[in-house]
Amino acid sequence: MTQKPKIQYIGQFYVPGSEAQVLAPKEKKKKAKTRLPIAKREKVGAITIDPIAVAGIAAAAVLLAVMVLGVLQIRDDWAEYNAMSRYVSQLKAENAELKTTYRAGYDLEDVQNKALGIGLIPKEECQTMTITVTVPQREPEPTFWDDVVWFFQGLFKDS
Repeated sequence: MTQKPKIQYIGQFYVPGSEAQVLAPKEKKKKAKTRLPIAKREKVGAITIDPIAVAGIAAAAVLLAVMVLGVLQIRDDWAEYNAMSRYVSQLKAENAELKTTYRAGYDLEDVQNKALGIGLIPKEECQTMTITVTVPQREPEPTFWDDVVWFFQGLFKDS
């Protein structure tokens, strides 16, 4: 095997400070971590409508309208009822007045004398008789079931 040659350094060209300087690494500015922008939700332009809710709202609106009309009708009816009550009380007062005028207008003894003159008798003198009448019962009409029974009895009757 061969021997390695002995390495000798040449020092004649070496001048202190002539060596290549080691460059100091440049201080790099720390960059902030790249962050992705926060995704914003896009506003959707579509409006969804719940048909059951719309039907409920429509039914409530109709019921409210009917209720308002009912209140107005009841108010009118109460006004008419009060007017009729006043009219009835006026008629009752007028009737009582006419009744007293009518009763004061004839003589009971004169009416009794005229009745006896045409042959009528007082109630106390007449004979009373009680008559009871029994209404005969109709025979009930045959029902559909009676017709069916009659039909099958006619079919299976011994000849």
